[in-house]
Amino acid sequence: MMYWNVTYNDPNRWKAVYEASGGRLPWWRGVRDTFAGLPVGSPKLDLVRVEGITELQELRADLSERTAINFSRTAAGLIAFTKVRLEVYAVSMRWSEQLICSQEGALVVQFQRGAESVRLHMRGSASAEANFRAWFARAAQ
Repeated sequence: MMYWNVTYNDPNRWKAVYEASGGRLPWWRGVRDTFAGLPVGSPKLDLVRVEGITELQELRADLSERTAINFSRTAAGLIAFTKVRLEVYAVSMRWSEQLICSQEGALVVQFQRGAESVRLHMRGSASAEANFRAWFARAAQ
């Protein structure tokens, strides 16, 4: 599965999300990395468009307000969180899935899972985008 509704605290759903993204980051590593300048969470940006997850893009299609997106590091990848109306959705991805961040007008995070490709197009202020690119580059190491 490419995305999950994580609005409700369902342990089985969270287990599936973390399995798809490579496992939970140990708490002590998150604390250590945060003190070293690499927080677990990314800067928040605006999600402009989703390619590759048609259902999620259709949920966003009729919205007049901005949709925020932020990422959280896992042991082997990232989880993207976005809110659509009153529901929170998680998109899990692993570094092994050709996970990259590029600048194509908007900031784009993309990954390839099997035959499916997903591209998350995001925008923010120049400083927010620069901070996100720096965070992503450090998280990828």
